[in-house]
Amino acid sequence: MTGKLKVLSLSQDIKGLKAKKSYLDAVIHFRDYNNHTLTLKNKKEYILSIQALSVEAESLLLEGDIWIESEGDDKPCPIITELKFWPFYK
Repeated sequence: MTGKLKVLSLSQDIKGLKAKKSYLDAVIHFRDYNNHTLTLKNKKEYILSIQALSVEAESLLLEGDIWIESEGDDKPCPIITELKFWPFYK
């Protein structure tokens, strides 16, 4: 699903995302049973675990955890986030 993404809040800083900032051409893709891949236009990839979803008139309000996938034995540190997503068709 492609659309415009606005980061409403982050519990702490994460590289490449800023609270109160909008991103065009963001893609949310199903990754596995619980998680999704969020890819920004600049090819930054994040893992998104959605805990709550509200369907609004033309947008989705997503609440959950987000992190950058780590390699090796590093445990990811989930960051609580609130996102607004406006899907559109190309």
